[in-house]
Formats: sequence, structure tokens, C-alpha cells
Amino acid sequence: MTAVPKRLLQDQRLRNLVPARSKAAFAENRVRLSRVARRSDLRNVYHCCVHKTGSQWIRKALADPDVYRATGLRTYAYQPRQSDALRNRRYPQVRFDRAFPAHRIVSPLYITHEAFEAMPKPDPWRAFFVARDPRDVVVSWYFSTIASHPTGNNPGMLRTRDHLQALDEEQGLVFSIGFLADYGLFEALGSWAQVDDPRVLVLRYEDLIGGSAERWWGRLFDHCDVALHEERRRTLLERYSFRSLSGRDPGNEDTGSKLRKGVAGDWRNHFTSEVREAFDHRASDVVDRLGYGERPASA
Repeated sequence: MTAVPKRLLQDQRLRNLVPARSKAAFAENRVRLSRVARRSDLRNVYHCCVHKTGSQWIRKALADPDVYRATGLRTYAYQPRQSDALRNRRYPQVRFDRAFPAHRIVSPLYITHEAFEAMPKPDPWRAFFVARDPRDVVVSWYFSTIASHPTGNNPGMLRTRDHLQALDEEQGLVFSIGFLADYGLFEALGSWAQVDDPRVLVLRYEDLIGGSAERWWGRLFDHCDVALHEERRRTLLERYSFRSLSGRDPGNEDTGSKLRKGVAGDWRNHFTSEVREAFDHRASDVVDRLGYGERPASA
């Protein structure tokens, strides 16, 4: 990787200057000159998720030329192609009436399980959903919204950032919980808790970054028919590790970066009794439905 792209990856301010549509176009088209070694029989792969579950990080890995050479599937980002009104819909309002383009990995797809079941999905396809402890989702959303997320021409994001910056951290986290609950994120996250479909793999973000990450990524690749040999998988994961992308070790925090800390369970460092009470009032059932409770942060 040359110095310029590496600097772009590690400098959040520079990355925020690049329009979302340009980032998506680069990710989708940089593989066009790569020679496909094997074509998957799958028409589509769907990377389902909610916000703040490592969605853009996972998209980067899936857009890698090695994945394209092993599948013939390019990534497809729908959000940059949408109007502001469609892009800012609450989770319960998100619907797709037409099938996505063929031979694509749709990544990321922010959606409830109900809406995913209802949307057209021509066979054959595979999907995976990435869950995350909703308490860590709150903390991640708070720091992203207050500092690192690009605002562009989004007046709503600018207003929310101004509001958060006028609050202390405790007040800001309580506000974040209410905002995400009203947006439908917690219910969308919980809607995937009891999925029973062999075509859908449900994973935890914590497992994808934990000590057994290579094994869990292996399950993901196998499920999605990404035929990479073990050594090539290992090289790919190293390429998109927190250390490689941020230039920091996991746990070394930069609140101005979307790659803020790279660890699970950070909510314990930020949830005061008041924040816990607000969370329990709006979303505690999601923790139980997803099986987080007080279990270790990663497996």
C-alpha cells in the first residue's frame, strides 16, 4: 500500500472529504481489472446489519480484489445512490421493492429481519447479519456523531452534532439512547435474534474482532462461498485489521477517528448509573434477546 492511500485510511479528516458515492464507486470498480479465478454460483450475498456494527470495515474486506477473484462478485452500496429522504428513513420504514443487481455483494444493508424477508431475493443467495452489544452500539454512535462521522450536506447530522456538543458525556449518551430507540435501531437489531434459515448466518461483531476472529471469518467466507485458501484468508484479515487500518493497537483510542478504539465492551467505561437506567428503560430486552447479558465481550 502506498503512502498516500495509507494516509487516507488513517486520517479521518481526509477521509471525510471524499463523498460517500465516490468511496462506494471506488470500492465497487477497483476490482474490474482483476482476473476472476472462480465464479460463485450465488446471484447475491447480502451483508445485513444495523449502524455501528463495523459495517464499513466489513464492506472494505468484502470489496477486496482477493474476494472478487475468488467469487466474481463485486460489492454494491445502495445508500449513496439514494435521495436524502430515502437515506434517512427510520428502520421500520426501510423497504426494497426491487431486486438488487445480480452478481453483487450488497454491503452494507441496514435492515430489519422482517423487511429482509419481504424483499425480492432471486435464488440462489446467501446472507449474514452482524450483531453487536447494543450498549457498545450506543457508545460508538455517540463518539461517531459528536466527532468523526462526515456531515457533508446533511443538516440533520449537523444539528445532532451541535446538540451533542452542548451536552456532557453522560447527557449525550442518554440522548443517544433515546435517538437510537426512536430511530428503530434496537428493535431492528433484536429482530434478527431468532432467525432460523440455513441461508442466513448470524454473527457477532465481537467474534469478528476477538481472539477467534480467524475462525469466525472463516465461517463467514465459507457461508458466502468465498473460496480463499487459509493463508490468503489470513493475509486478507491482516490487511483489514484495526492495527493496519488505524496505525494503532486495539484499545489505543482516537475519538476523532471512526476507527476509534477497536475493542469490545467499552460501554463499561462510559455507562454511569443514569445512562444504565436510560438504557434499561428503552432497550434492555435487546441485550437478553441477543444473549449478551454480562457474558465476556468476545468469544
